[in-house]
Formats: sequence, structure tokens, C-alpha cells
Amino acid sequence: ENDDEDDFSDDFSTMLDFTDPDNFRDLSKPIGALNEQRHADFYNRYMSMVQQQKSHASQSNQDVPFMYGTHYSAPGYTLFYLLRVMPEHMLLLQNGKFDVPDRLFHSIDATYKSILTNPADVKELIPEFFDPDCYDFLINSMGLGLGNLQTGERVNDAILPLWANKSAKRFLRKNRAALESEYCTRNLPKWIDLIFGIASRGQGAKDAKNLFHPMAYIGPEDLEAIRNPEDRERAELQATEFGIVPDQLFSRKHPSKNENIGSWGDSDALFTRDRLRESYGVEDNTNFSAPVMTKGESGRAPSGFFVDEAMMQNYNATGSHVGANPFD
Repeated sequence: ENDDEDDFSDDFSTMLDFTDPDNFRDLSKPIGALNEQRHADFYNRYMSMVQQQKSHASQSNQDVPFMYGTHYSAPGYTLFYLLRVMPEHMLLLQNGKFDVPDRLFHSIDATYKSILTNPADVKELIPEFFDPDCYDFLINSMGLGLGNLQTGERVNDAILPLWANKSAKRFLRKNRAALESEYCTRNLPKWIDLIFGIASRGQGAKDAKNLFHPMAYIGPEDLEAIRNPEDRERAELQATEFGIVPDQLFSRKHPSKNENIGSWGDSDALFTRDRLRESYGVEDNTNFSAPVMTKGESGRAPSGFFVDEAMMQNYNATGSHVGANPFD
């Protein structure tokens, strides 16, 4: 691997124009909404769940409507990328065997196409993609026997784009340069809103097409409140396998790099229960710390669960939350 050059003064760099917005992902959208045609399928399923919930409002075991049944970050997704440097962890996760070769991380192009078209794949990248010192996760230096694709091609080093010139370090350097480009500097706050801010939960998430399965929002307080040990274990297992949404850190739109942040230095910029309540657009008497109800018990929506108008009307009328219990 020829990695002696630390700059981009080569013919391949001309294939990547960091000033052209068309070469970048739309950072205002979650992975699941980048392909509008695929997102239409997600949205139609969501709306059918909403309609079903409204037509069966008296039932207490309905699923809370969601757009994405899988998540963008989970141990399995991280190990998907780190297979070549942490094979023992993948083997532990896969009961002692590697996954089917065609489902392994074998090509940047194949992975890119999957996250745009596969309805079960909305995973984000991991930090190693932007650190040239971590190039080893792209190289099969251990000589792992990862099998052959259905095409007969052996799964070995990750296949890189042509502009990387078969160099893992060069590929990561250019990723890093793209991340530090003017476009990303200007638009990254929108992505922060999706993951850690106002578009990560509640109405903001719904408006941003960023609504995940209710179990993706469960937190430590919610787990502690689950009375049934089997229900708690099931919730922990689902969080481990499918991932959870990070804690919301910001209660207002994240400022851009050059924006006059004014009062952003005060505590009002931090996430609070009141801000969460406002983001859901519900009444002040809603208790987001209340226990998650188990079957046959009344309770309230656990923190982070999306609550729409029809669900809140049912909660106000009955003292229970339709669909809040994902274990029924």
C-alpha cells in the first residue's frame, strides 16, 4: 500500500470536489430519509399504524407508530465495520461464526447502496472512518477466512472507491478532509440536531422524518421502573441488539460555527424535562419519569416515547397510555 503522500496533490483528488454540495450527504436528513422512494415506504407504514391506532383506540396493546424499526447505531453495526480488527467480538455476537459473506463489510460501494435501499439498514458511519490512523479496520491483516461472495469473489480487504487509489489511509484522509470542508462545517449542526438535539425526539423527530421504534428511546430510568424482570431483560436485550437513541443534549437548534451564540452559554441551552415536554407539545402535568406500565397495569409513556395527539387524548381520558407498553 502506497501511503507516503500526506497531501491530495494527485490525479485522484480531482475526482472529489469538496465545494460541490452534490458530493455530500444531506445532513439535515437521517439515513432513512436520504432515499425519498424508500422513505415513502417507511412513512406509509407509519401512517397505517397511526390509522390502526385511532380505529382501535380502546385496545391497550397496540404498537406506538414509528418510521424505522431498526436503528442507526448498535453494537452489531459497529462490529460490522470493525470485523477485521475485532473478529473475536463478532464471533461472540454471532455464536461463534462469521455472518454470511454477502452480509459482511466487504465494499464501500455495496455498503453505501445498502443504506440507501435496504429497508433494514439505516446505520451511520463510525468515527474510524475519519481517522487515518485507524486504517487497519479496512485491511484483513489477520488473514481471516471470511468466505466468498455469491459472485465467487473472496472477502478480504474492504474494497475502496477508485479515488482512494487502493490506499486505506488515503481513503480516510479524504474522508477527514470532507468532514472538515466548508460544506460540512456549515451543515453539521443539522446532523447534531438529529442525533443529540431538537430533532431527535418528539414532534421534532416526526417533522424531521427521524422517528424510531419506541424501544429505541428507553432510558435507565425506564428500565428501573419496569417491574417484571422478564420484561426488563427483554428491553435490555432489544436495546443491545437494535440500539438506542442517545440522550438529548440540546433543547434548541444547534448554532453554526460562525453564528453569534449569545445565550447559548447558559443552562437554558441544555436539555431539561420542561424542554422535552415542550418538544412533545403536551400538557404540563405529563410525567415523563413515570414507570413504564406492564400488562394489566396503568401507567404513563416512558421518557423519550413519541406521543401523538390521539394517544394523549386517550391518556387524559383513561389514565393509561395506549401502546406505551412494548411488551404486551
